[in-house]
Amino acid sequence: MRTRTQRSGLLAVLATAALLAGASQAAASPAASPPGTAAGAAARQAASPVYLNTVVDQWTHWTPDWHNESHAGTLYAGRNYFYCYTYGVTYTGNGHTSSVWLRTDDDTHNKNVWVSDVNLDRDGFRYDVNLLPHC
Repeated sequence: MRTRTQRSGLLAVLATAALLAGASQAAASPAASPPGTAAGAAARQAASPVYLNTVVDQWTHWTPDWHNESHAGTLYAGRNYFYCYTYGVTYTGNGHTSSVWLRTDDDTHNKNVWVSDVNLDRDGFRYDVNLLPHC
């Protein structure tokens, strides 16, 4: 259990450092655009992506759900980047059940599409909402 405690402590330190770095950048930048505006959306999109590992090839979706009608393209297994998370339709796969959906760009050139977090590796699934901002 000591390794898990040390890992959790390290993640907390890294998350705090990232928050402090973001806060100092925000304080140094000119007036920020309100989140609901187009400029605010562009600013959120410009935030640094977080890289996580996916364990299977998976469909991407235009909305945070698993329905065939929202299918956009494909995200291949491996190291992928994600912008933020939101809650959507609950999905079960890869031994997990979750309603968390991650925004990314897929490998078939679709931008701002969604994938379920159930297909992340064990650590990614456990910590994704701690590492990513809410959309």
